[in-house]
Amino acid sequence: MDCEEFETYLNANSRVVAIFRSQALAYQHSKNRQRPASKRWSETAVANAVDKMVSQFIDNVYDKLKANVKENKLHPYESWVNFIGITEVIDNLEDTVAEMEFED
Repeated sequence: MDCEEFETYLNANSRVVAIFRSQALAYQHSKNRQRPASKRWSETAVANAVDKMVSQFIDNVYDKLKANVKENKLHPYESWVNFIGITEVIDNLEDTVAEMEFED
């Protein structure tokens, strides 16, 4: 499973990316409100910052899992799905992300 497939899998099987995106958006809006009026970002710039945060989050999770998944050469995708299921990755991620707070 490559990183793009992993993101698709997460989006199809959990709310973790949506939860993270919502929290990242709230964080970026909060940061933006603290900027002087003349320095505030447009909604597009805020959305781009959120997209970058989400991308980094997915990349980090993928890299950590990749180190632990023992891929079957014939069925690499299934190896990932089995590992994610057995280790309850999605449940743990959802719990962690729900409790996460961003800091400056």
